[in-house]
Formats: sequence, C-alpha cells, structure tokens
Amino acid sequence: MTPSERTSTGVDSASNSPMNFVSDDSNDPDVLTLPDLHFSYRKTSVALYIAFLIICNVLIPCLLFYLLQTFTKITTKELIGISSAALGLSSCFDAPFRLFRLVRHRTTYGPLGTDVWWHLDFVMWTYTFALLVFAFPLAIAPAIAFYNFFLMSTMMLVGPVGVVFIFSLIAYHYKWRLPVRCSSEPVGSLMKPAVFYCIEDVGAVDFMHGRKFRQRVHTRYDASPPFRQLMTELTVYWVICGAIYCGLTATVTWAATLNFAFGWVLGQFFIWAFLSWTGCHFLARRGLERERAYWDNRGRTLFKEKTGPGGINEGGEEEKPPKRSQNVPPSFKPKAERTEVV
Repeated sequence: MTPSERTSTGVDSASNSPMNFVSDDSNDPDVLTLPDLHFSYRKTSVALYIAFLIICNVLIPCLLFYLLQTFTKITTKELIGISSAALGLSSCFDAPFRLFRLVRHRTTYGPLGTDVWWHLDFVMWTYTFALLVFAFPLAIAPAIAFYNFFLMSTMMLVGPVGVVFIFSLIAYHYKWRLPVRCSSEPVGSLMKPAVFYCIEDVGAVDFMHGRKFRQRVHTRYDASPPFRQLMTELTVYWVICGAIYCGLTATVTWAATLNFAFGWVLGQFFIWAFLSWTGCHFLARRGLERERAYWDNRGRTLFKEKTGPGGINEGGEEEKPPKRSQNVPPSFKPKAERTEVV
C-alpha cells in the first residue's frame, strides 16, 4: 500500500487502526495536540426524535390498550396483538432510514478503510440483532396467549445489547483479535470496548459528522490513555445499567397485574434511559477532566482546534497552541491558556 493510499483509506498499516494526524510540536516539547472530536448536535432535533419514540412506544400503545379495553369488548389477545403492532412502529422508520444513509452515502458516513456497501458499522449490526430478538415476544405473545411475555419485549431489546457490550469487554481484556470487520477496524485488530464503537458510529452517521469524526475518535483513542480508560468505564457502566433494567422489568412483569404492568413497563424504559444518560453524562465529563489533568501533570498543554458552524470545520486551520512559559510552574499557568478537549 502506497503512502497516498494509506492516507485515502485512513488506516495505519502498522497498527491496523484508522488514524488521523496527531501533531506533537517538535520545537516546543510543552505542546501536545489531541484532536477535538468536534461533536455537536441540535437540541431541537434530539428532542423531536425522543418525542417520536415516546409517542410510538408509549402513548399510542397505551391509548390503544386502555381505550379499547374500556370502550370495546375485544379480547385481551386482540388487545395485545394490536399493541404489538403499534410498539414496533418506530423501528420501521429509524432503522431503515439509518441503513439507507449508511449505504447510500457510504463514502461520507461509512466506516473507514472500505467502501463495500454491506460492511455496516457496529451500531447497525447490534441494533439489527437486538430488533430481531425484540420481535420474538411481539409475535409470539398474542399467538400463544402468553400476555406477560409481551411486556418482556423492551427487556429483549436491552438484553442483547448488554450481551454484546459484555463480550466486547471480555475481548478487550483478553486482547482477542477481530475475525471480521468491526466499524472502521479491519480483520485482525484488537477489539475495543463497545462504547467506543457506539460513539464513532452514532457521531458519524446519526449526527452526520461523517468519516472525519471517525478518524478523530480513533486518533484520540490511540493517543490518550485516559480516553481509553473512559471508554472501558462507560462500557462497564452501561452493562450494569442494562442488567438493572432487565431485573426491574422482569420483576414488574411477573409480579404486577397486566393492566398496571402494561403502562408501567413501557414508560419505565424512558425513565431508565434518562437516569442512565444522566449518570453517563457525569462519568464522561469527569473522564474528560481527568484526561486534561493527565496531560497537564506531564507538562503538556492540550489545545482545542477551531470549530466552525455546528462544531465541524474539517478544512479549517487550527488555533495557535498556547505556550507554557519555561520559568512559570504549571500550577501558575494563566487560566486563559487552559483549554479543554471535548
């Protein structure tokens, strides 16, 4: 592979890891450049998507179930059948739309190092696997009159994702090499914690930051030990959160009446998601602060690259790195020179 080919694919042949440029100013040993991930999002878009999920997966199924139960004489089996069809409504839109963006605009959003259309990313494969398991209780419960099994559907969505996360931690711990491609990682690469792939894929595809974002995430991971530790911690955190959710759902499903459990289980998913996100946000901010302190304690200055509209400026120039005076101890460095990489 020629140097130009290596640049175009974004893959470093020595490490088998997609790489981006990392600058370490040889003229100033106190300057280290780690790539700003340039991640941004529009709160309105996120709020609308969450509202769409709540309407499709809580409001519509609950309205259909309780209103039809109150004002009609249809059987419980028919109620569960109707609710099953409504509960899977959102996945009929978001999964195909994400797949279309990933395949149709492959060179913009797809994994690095390959343009084969069926080389999907980690999130797409995991989401597809979870949806297949999720469909079992939706299809089986009404047919066999095992109605409480229907309420296990959300657990069947979270559980498979947790299993994949656990497997990634085991593979990471024992340094297993990938037998197949995983997002931007070629065959033979060491597997990383699952949260790393989720950040790469969701940022590149769902938030439309593209392949440049994938390159920056890989560069940050390869260059910064605290960032690698953060990815492991967050993966463990989400495994624990998933186990808690599965336990709570199973308890409510089998201990409560169907009338109560139906509405509670569907609403509980979003309550759990919000509380888990809150904890994840706290851990992520703490991890990024720890990363900054890690480099400060080694006499290095992290500086942020200039961001353009929407937090993305793929072709822009970097800001001039702040200089640390050789005569001033690190603890007395002016606050204006302290910048945080996000």
